[in-house]
Amino acid sequence: MDFAEIIIDGPIPVDRDDIEDGLNEVFEGVGEIIGAGTGMGISDLALEVEPDRVGRADALNRVFSVLGSFDVGDSVRVRPGDREVWYRLGEWKRGEAS
Repeated sequence: MDFAEIIIDGPIPVDRDDIEDGLNEVFEGVGEIIGAGTGMGISDLALEVEPDRVGRADALNRVFSVLGSFDVGDSVRVRPGDREVWYRLGEWKRGEAS
C-alpha cells in the first residue's frame, strides 16, 4: 500500500482539517496528506505513505486510530491503495477488515 483514499460521507463531530492534521501527525516522516477536497456532500483525503517504511497493517492501524480518536463512527470509509474494498471504523474494530 502506498496510498489510501479516505472519504467522509456522513456527519462528523470535527472539521475535515482536524482529521487531516491528525493523520499528518501520526505519519510524520513516513507519509502525508497529498490532497483534500469537499463537494457534493462528501469530503475526501488522499494519504501517501512510504511502503518501505510503513506496512499496510501499520498504516491502516494509524488511520483508524486517528479516526477513532475523533469519534467519527462509520461516517468515514477508507480504501487502501492496494485494494478495491472500502473499510469503515466499525468493521476495523470488529476485525472484519482484512
